[in-house]
Amino acid sequence: MDILLDTTIQIDRITGTKQRQKAIKDVLADRKVYSSTYVLGEYYATVVSDLVTLYALFLQDKDIGETGKRITEQVFARSQSRVSKLYANILAMCEFDVEEVEDTFQLYMDLIQDEFFLNLEGILDGTKCVRGSRKIEYEDNIPFLPEARCRKSEKICDICPFWERARQEAEKLMGSQEIDGKIRGILHSAKHSEQEYRGNNCKTLGDTVISLEAKKSRHALGICSSNKKDFQPICDAIGVELAVPDYSRSQMPGSKL
Repeated sequence: MDILLDTTIQIDRITGTKQRQKAIKDVLADRKVYSSTYVLGEYYATVVSDLVTLYALFLQDKDIGETGKRITEQVFARSQSRVSKLYANILAMCEFDVEEVEDTFQLYMDLIQDEFFLNLEGILDGTKCVRGSRKIEYEDNIPFLPEARCRKSEKICDICPFWERARQEAEKLMGSQEIDGKIRGILHSAKHSEQEYRGNNCKTLGDTVISLEAKKSRHALGICSSNKKDFQPICDAIGVELAVPDYSRSQMPGSKL
C-alpha cells in the first residue's frame, strides 16, 4: 500500500530524533510516498512558523543561552516542543558556535522548506490550500511568513468542492460515535451552509481532510501518522488504512520490555 504522509510525520522526518526518523523509514519501506498541499499548509502554520519565531528570539540577544531561556519563557504549548527541537538541530549543525548560528538559521530556513518534498512521489492538491502556497520572505534581513487569510466569509480555496466530492464519506463520519463531537457538529452544520467548511472550522477538520485526501486519491493511499488517537476513528469510519511508526521507548538501546 502506498501512503500519504500527514503533518506529524513530515515534521518528525525532518526535525525528529534519529530514533524517530528510523521508525518512520521502517514504516515507509517499499512504499511510494505522497503528501498534499493541505498538509503543507499545516506544516507552514506549525513548524515553519515556529522556526521564524525562534529566529526572532535569537536576534534579540544573539546569545545561545539567552535564546534557550526565551524559549521556555515566551513559547508555549506544542510550539515550545517544536521550537526546542528546531533549536537543538540548529545548534548541532553549527556545533554550538555562536558565530555560526546566524548563518545556520539562514541555511535551515531553506532546508526546512525544501525537505518537505524529499522523496515524495507527488503532492495532492484537491483543496488548493492557500496556507500551502506560502514561502518565507525577508524584510531588512528578518524572515517572516506571509499571512494566509482563512475566513468563513471568503472563498479562497477549493475546500468546499472537496467536501462536496466526499459527501458519502462525510455521512459516515457523522454517523460514527467514535468521531469527536466537535467534528461531527461542524459537518452537520456544513450540510446547510458550505461556508462552515472554511476558516477555523477547516483547521478543526484537518485530520478528516487529510484522511479523505488519501481515500479520494486515484492512488488508493493509506495514511501515515504518529497521531493514532485522532486518526484511527476517522480511518475506520471511511475505510482507510492507517500506518503508525513505533516511537516506543522499547526501541531504545538498553531499555527493558
